[in-house]
Amino acid sequence: MEAPIPITIPVTYDTYACLYSQGLLESFLCETICPKYPHDCCSQDPPTALELTNCTVDRTAFTLEKDDYDIDTVVESRVKIVLVRCPICKSRYRLLPADILPHKLYTLPVIELCVCLYNRGDLSLRQVAWDQLYGERTPEHTTLHGWSEGLGAWWQGRTIGEVAFCVPATRIQAELEIRFSQVKSLHSIPVWINPQRYRSQGRCERLQACKRFEIMSTMLDSQNTWKWCQLNRLIISWGNWLGLGFKTGICCTAIEHPNWTDMRLWLKISKKEPLSCPIHGRSPPGDSK
Repeated sequence: MEAPIPITIPVTYDTYACLYSQGLLESFLCETICPKYPHDCCSQDPPTALELTNCTVDRTAFTLEKDDYDIDTVVESRVKIVLVRCPICKSRYRLLPADILPHKLYTLPVIELCVCLYNRGDLSLRQVAWDQLYGERTPEHTTLHGWSEGLGAWWQGRTIGEVAFCVPATRIQAELEIRFSQVKSLHSIPVWINPQRYRSQGRCERLQACKRFEIMSTMLDSQNTWKWCQLNRLIISWGNWLGLGFKTGICCTAIEHPNWTDMRLWLKISKKEPLSCPIHGRSPPGDSK
């Protein structure tokens, strides 16, 4: 069974939903061709743009929204994704906005916020996941570890960090250096990683790549609050089906040095408290056990 091929357009989901409700989403498909179209010039027919269908699918997406106190909070949302169709081979694909990555439940702003907080070096994985994010559906610290592993490996140019049909990071780096002269100095910028954040040289190199990716996103002239969304839109606007195509985790690697002082008090088992409920059966209402 073939891996699903994602199709992405350079708009955020808010614009995506607005365009779909007004019937204007098809205008973004005028130059989007089928990924299965032969690119070796063996076909004499001109490529045909994908067509919008009347079918949609609902998927879960964990997004960032402002609460009553103007604080970014992770909330669970149901988003409507449109299906597109190739008129030649009849294949159908899901059409994604730029802030929703394929194979990931959390949207790109959530990933950017978590990884950038962890890139500072003063916070552990658990401190970022437990203390820095608000909401009931915040990512686990292991998910954050997987993001940093996959993103770092992908930005290093390693295929082990790539999802299917994604754009190689080396190609994106070369294109950025051509279009933005300030990106050429990225390789000479020293990057320091807290030794407490890694337990192997490979993990250290991937964290350095994550940090360089973050620095690179700030070098671009962007007025968008979320730099990674703007970067993804930029990559897609160059004619790519998929922009930031990194995996969530690459293999079983050691996370970081354990910090026993960081353990929460409610995780510790009190010696005075019995490990099991002394009442065999149902506890009465109001009972703490």
